[in-house]
Amino acid sequence: MVFSLARKASYLSFAVSLFVLAGIAQDGPPPEIRDHISAFVKAVNSPSPADWESMAQQHYTPSQLQRRTSDERKQSFERLRQLFGNISITGIERESPDAPLELQVKGATGSSGVIEMELEPAAPYRINALRVRVGGPAEQGKPGIVAPPVNGSMSAEQMAQALDPYFGALASEDKFSGNVLIAKDGKPIYERSFGFADRGAKIPNTSATRFNLGSINKTFTQTAIQQLISAGKLSLTDTVGKLLPQYPQETTRTATVDQLLHHTAGVANFFGDEFSAAAKDRFRSNADYYKFVSNMKPLFAPGTGNQYCNGCYIVLGQIVEQLSGVPYEKYVEAHVFIPAGMRATGALQADALEPNVAMGYTRLDGPFRSNVYTRGAAGSAAGGGYSSATDLLAYAQALKSGRMPGVPAASDFGFAGGAPGISSSLEQNGPWTVIVLTNLDPQLGEELGRVVVQALAR
Repeated sequence: MVFSLARKASYLSFAVSLFVLAGIAQDGPPPEIRDHISAFVKAVNSPSPADWESMAQQHYTPSQLQRRTSDERKQSFERLRQLFGNISITGIERESPDAPLELQVKGATGSSGVIEMELEPAAPYRINALRVRVGGPAEQGKPGIVAPPVNGSMSAEQMAQALDPYFGALASEDKFSGNVLIAKDGKPIYERSFGFADRGAKIPNTSATRFNLGSINKTFTQTAIQQLISAGKLSLTDTVGKLLPQYPQETTRTATVDQLLHHTAGVANFFGDEFSAAAKDRFRSNADYYKFVSNMKPLFAPGTGNQYCNGCYIVLGQIVEQLSGVPYEKYVEAHVFIPAGMRATGALQADALEPNVAMGYTRLDGPFRSNVYTRGAAGSAAGGGYSSATDLLAYAQALKSGRMPGVPAASDFGFAGGAPGISSSLEQNGPWTVIVLTNLDPQLGEELGRVVVQALAR
């Protein structure tokens, strides 16, 4: 039973609104597997943890049900919803009869990824394990990143011998500049820096260099919201109108916290002509971005569409500020960064004289130039803060171990961020943590994180 979209036309498509399978080729997966896939997608796209648990009881193997408690399954469901929101299947691959199914997914949050579905070897082919990788195959028509020659059985010395020339070649061609950290069971086994933090002054990147994270910052906002929910100050069904009664856009006042988290609230995206024309030094805090976004016309009524939504996370940041009584930046510092042991992470000002900060460089419009005029003076709850690879490893371990106050322990997860001069990735898969931070254009950092963790997990 070998079937792969790499070798055949797509035999599977999903009508997301109906959750039905269509277009199955004769040599596609047997009916039992199709049933598992359909039930899985329907459960992910339901906002109800009870529907997810019902799916698990019907479609998981008994051993998988014994390995995880219902609470742990609920946490996995919530993490999937945070990463993707509603999903659609864009492809399915399976390299051999005993290999996992690889479901290529696109989420309403804008994230793409691969969900590995390990099945029983014989009928009824129930689900025995699930693993998630954020970041999918290369875009159609664009070459993918060649996977590094590594695997999970290598020693640290063997890994260095394989990865040093791999990343070194990319750096020598001016395709890569940044830091790479690979850890196993939370302990670094490979950590290297390549390229320059400041190309003009020839200041190299080092292990202490802090990079702009782009949208990885959204996970800190998600964590803050989860903490407020755990403290009883907030619920997913609370509306913008309840939490921010003076919100200027009447249409958006009906949006729920859940819709904001999953990019279905229709809040305007601050990137655009108006932002490009605005003086960037007026954006120095999430509160500044909130004043800007909340006065923009919404894209659609809450719940009537799906569109990646930076504005949604800016509103979430304002909710954190409103309920905590302190600026968003102060809240995440006290309740996320300090508990996780993140000493070098924060909302830095672009015009401040901060040590160990990588300048971003873009060549989307030609030769390398600074990205300083493409972004605000500081980041927001939607993205743009700074961190080091060491700090992100500490954050990943805090999430995985359940040491983050008010947040259930997580298993496998991944986050990525990209904008002109910014491309970052944090991947957690089993024992492996892979962090790639760069100060060059997307999608290189995201793709490198994906292919490295994929190679190690095999």
